[in-house]
Amino acid sequence: MNRGPDASDLPDLGRTALFLDFDGTLVGIAPRPDAVKVAPGLEDVLSEIHDRTKGRAAIVSGRSIAQLEGFLPTYSGILVGSHGAESRVDGAYATAAEGDTTAFKASRDMLRAWVRHHDGVLLEEKPVSLVLHYRQAPEHEDACAGILAALSQVMPGFVVRPSKMALELMPETVSKKRAVVDLMEGWHERTPIAIGDDRTDEDMFHAAGAAGGYGIKVGDGDTVAKFRLGGVEDVHALLRNWVEKTEGTS
Repeated sequence: MNRGPDASDLPDLGRTALFLDFDGTLVGIAPRPDAVKVAPGLEDVLSEIHDRTKGRAAIVSGRSIAQLEGFLPTYSGILVGSHGAESRVDGAYATAAEGDTTAFKASRDMLRAWVRHHDGVLLEEKPVSLVLHYRQAPEHEDACAGILAALSQVMPGFVVRPSKMALELMPETVSKKRAVVDLMEGWHERTPIAIGDDRTDEDMFHAAGAAGGYGIKVGDGDTVAKFRLGGVEDVHALLRNWVEKTEGTS
């Protein structure tokens, strides 16, 4: 099993491009997406990282930008939402166009009606994707997979991607890997390090590795990451120690 890193394993933040997942990495997993709690002081640490990397740090999440801003209202760094379909870079917002189509809107309306007949399943609506969460109703996993598979057949360019107790219908061109690759185009001088816990974060690990860096996996499960951390508290401790290590060197 990959060992856990400590600050001595990591380059100074001034030489790093850092990519951080949100759920399961910066905050714990909750029964509902809106029920997560941001630990006191986390935004301060993230702001320090933003400063010490000179802006070469990004939170790359499956959540929408609006949700991320709601949980991190004082954080001014780069946000990449909806697995790369949305971004906030230096205060400028961008959103992929796939959500503004008749097929997408019709599928959203169909799922709104469908979840009313499947107790415990939650529909999360994002600007360019639709997520069915079945954490509170695992018996409906197959039904969720079936309806999204059917919708993907009538939505060219859309695919269904799994995550923890959820399935997401989203554009096939959108991924966390693409988000990392795009940002690294302007950050060639940095060593990319990606930290995440989910299947979609493996995409970030692959992208970081291809650019001369590596991934840090949070939690159990197979991974291509170089290192592994036990949980969210270990991520927080690593980030704090990393900031302290970099004091006076960036």
